[in-house]
Amino acid sequence: MALRIGRAQIERVAEQHFSVPFTLLTEDRDFIARRISPLPGGFLDPAAMTFEFSCHSWIIRVDSRTVLVDPCNGNGRTRGVPQFDDSDFPYLERLAEIGVPAESIDIVFCTHLHNDHCGWNTMLRKGKWVPTFPNATYLFVDSEYRRWDTARAEPHPNDFNVSVFDECVRPIVESGRAEIVAATHSISASLSLDPATGHTEGHTMLCLTSEGEHAYFTGDVLHHPAQVSRPELHLGGCDNLETAIATRRSVCQRISEENALIFPAHFSAPHYGRITHEADEYVFVPAGARGSLGTGVIRVLSG
Repeated sequence: MALRIGRAQIERVAEQHFSVPFTLLTEDRDFIARRISPLPGGFLDPAAMTFEFSCHSWIIRVDSRTVLVDPCNGNGRTRGVPQFDDSDFPYLERLAEIGVPAESIDIVFCTHLHNDHCGWNTMLRKGKWVPTFPNATYLFVDSEYRRWDTARAEPHPNDFNVSVFDECVRPIVESGRAEIVAATHSISASLSLDPATGHTEGHTMLCLTSEGEHAYFTGDVLHHPAQVSRPELHLGGCDNLETAIATRRSVCQRISEENALIFPAHFSAPHYGRITHEADEYVFVPAGARGSLGTGVIRVLSG
């Protein structure tokens, strides 16, 4: 399904999804009943006490550019995590199905450089990692690039991400297709980058403003709507948990005050929505819920 925000067209491309124990976030039954149970089913399976963790990319077409945000994990990788090892998903075929073949991508942006956000940057051909999107400029935020650069004298360790830089980032730089940018950066008239640190040192979100409407592609600022209401809840893997919590609070406030749309990297269907403020909590309102989308903001272009 393609959506329209101002002059921008937004589409989602799925790689995979899998179940995660909800108890990793919280076991607070009152909170679950109040804030999570009313959400669509993918956010909580009450029988299994799991939620669906979606791995997908966002495609934005605006300002005569086609932008791919967070190109997932990629096929044929070894990550030491079952869901990401030796994958064989028709990701590129799905891109082509919505009229976005690999060669048509103008810009690839990774909110951060975890394996499931930059894997499809490259493909293995004749034993060499080469750019998957041959005509794209790949934007890497300078602080995030430095955080993972294996050429550093003291690289910051992370077991599940240990080989990602050399497979998915360095080959892009060596091919001449990378642009290292600041975390505050203008891409085009409608698109810009803003820091959203904590999950990783250089985590950055992409901001869309078109015809007075706002949307934020937030990567891993949030993994689940529970964190909108309780930003202290978290899954593992944050570089700086205290900063990640503060970032969740500030991003939720910003999105709520602007009546903007939020497009996270891992939310279950419907995958995006708005954030409102009720009493002392921010609350995620999924797309399609009554009153969640306002009027005239999003129009369905295709089924």
